[in-house]
Amino acid sequence: MTRSLVIPADLGEGVEVRVLLWYKAEGERIGEGDAILEFETDKAIVVVTARQGGVLRRCFAPAGEWLGAGQVAAWVSDGADDPLPGDRGAPAEALLAAFETT
Repeated sequence: MTRSLVIPADLGEGVEVRVLLWYKAEGERIGEGDAILEFETDKAIVVVTARQGGVLRRCFAPAGEWLGAGQVAAWVSDGADDPLPGDRGAPAEALLAAFETT
């Protein structure tokens, strides 16, 4: 099964975050509790950690690029051969992640 890692919508409509660092590369396995992504808002730096494992299949913004609140940042699958959605906006189960401000 493929899941979406989404920038929290509760940051506010029109809010954008800048991707600082991907801790995992596409194709790499993610374990429960692993840091996946770091991004910054105008007020904080946020580290995203996985609450469930999988394989990071696709990152939609490299370091330095901007994503909007509610936008899909990445796809994570149970396995490397699981089918991916047809497009970024396709419905997918949400990846359970923790967003921790540093």
